[in-house]
Amino acid sequence: MCELLGLCFNTEVSVHLAFSGLKAAAMENPDGWGVAWYDEYGTQIVKESRPAYRSRLAQNFQESLGARSRIFVSHIRRATAGRVGYTNTHPFYRRFDEKTWVFAHNGTMDTSQLSFPSSKFTPIGETDSELIFCSLLSWLSHRGIQLAARDDFILLHEKLREINRLGELNLIFSDGRHLCAYHDRSGHVGLHFLPRQAPYKVVKLRGQYLTINLAEVVNPEERGYIVASEPLSNENWNRVKPGQLMIFSEGNSIFTSE
Repeated sequence: MCELLGLCFNTEVSVHLAFSGLKAAAMENPDGWGVAWYDEYGTQIVKESRPAYRSRLAQNFQESLGARSRIFVSHIRRATAGRVGYTNTHPFYRRFDEKTWVFAHNGTMDTSQLSFPSSKFTPIGETDSELIFCSLLSWLSHRGIQLAARDDFILLHEKLREINRLGELNLIFSDGRHLCAYHDRSGHVGLHFLPRQAPYKVVKLRGQYLTINLAEVVNPEERGYIVASEPLSNENWNRVKPGQLMIFSEGNSIFTSE
């Protein structure tokens, strides 16, 4: 299966903890990896279509700790639709509503029934995932939805449930302000979330013979959420319910669908 990861915090954080655990799962997902984040210069995306465990770029990204942001979206790919290549590697990104949206998907879909009410968004690669992304942005643009209020979140949830009828749909995506996570209605693979609040305790990362102490965080007000396909540590992760949409902003959970 592909591995999804999203972070949303109230202050800028490093992805070192979560990305280390995510990379440990890359042996089973050898077809590409990518990370997207937002900083003072705009939207940054690093990705390549080679295994993360054999990637010097991935190793440098993990070790340098140079990427800091309030929001991260990451994906490690096991190809099921579309060849292995850069254009088919997640996260995908598009400009919409004066914001850059980033998007990562886990699952396989029948995209023949997807609708595109606006012609602004077309795929570059060959994946069902990018088609879903373009269809979703097309719908948001056509309806004039800006994710600004609870009613927008409810409409988004209804649209994702509609798309979910076409196949397996685990999503993590962001517009730079919100982090959205949707879990497939049949419970495909899984999606989990974890609230984090400084001061941190010692945690052990899945698949690693390491213990990392996060108690050195200076800001005691730091808080946020990590969302991942599988728990990345030995902490008490929560399951996102099948068919559920969760939306986070500024380190808070601001919407959970029924």
